[in-house]
Amino acid sequence: MATAASVNRRRPFRADRVIWVVFGLMTLLVLYTRERTLLDPQSFLRQRYAPIPWLMFGHGIPGAVALILGVFQFSGKLRQRYLNVHRWLGRIYVGCVLVSAPMAIAVSMTLPVPTLFTASIIQSFGWIATTLTGLYCVRTGRIQLHREWMIRSYPFAAVFIVARAIQAIPAVQNGGVMALVEVVWGAIAVAAFLPSFVISWQALAASRRNIKTRAATAGI
Repeated sequence: MATAASVNRRRPFRADRVIWVVFGLMTLLVLYTRERTLLDPQSFLRQRYAPIPWLMFGHGIPGAVALILGVFQFSGKLRQRYLNVHRWLGRIYVGCVLVSAPMAIAVSMTLPVPTLFTASIIQSFGWIATTLTGLYCVRTGRIQLHREWMIRSYPFAAVFIVARAIQAIPAVQNGGVMALVEVVWGAIAVAAFLPSFVISWQALAASRRNIKTRAATAGI
């Protein structure tokens, strides 16, 4: 006969952990194949961004900080043990979003790529809107809704990594500008719907665990 203890010992499949591992590998790929070339004054990226250094700093540095802080903000142990740290990191994250997102639009206006200006507006708006909604929820005591909206916020930041990781694939690189456009739009579309999918599956998994625990406790 199953017991509540045996049910609790079974570790459920954690899709979020898989997502974090894949995202971490993508980040390393982007750093190795693209971002490290910024250290070379003669590289294509360094020359491309040379006319707008302050815009790139205003967009890139806060964006990178938000990407890093966002990972820690999803740690349940951090929230439970160091709530004040979680709150301060959250404030810094929100500030970085409010700086980096508008700067992204300014960069796209200065370095235009067909149809990507509109994509930049949609991504930036989505990032700001979800972040401010999450901020409003926590300020009004709606903690669960705050968590869900921050889950929706972070993927808009992650578009930077995901799109560039896919662009590093040789077949995509050979596709030229149109392949770039398709990748960016696809990444934004996934950022818009994937969080709701994750949130729903987490709720379903929690519901199933509660049902099993009650059944085990009742001796079924």
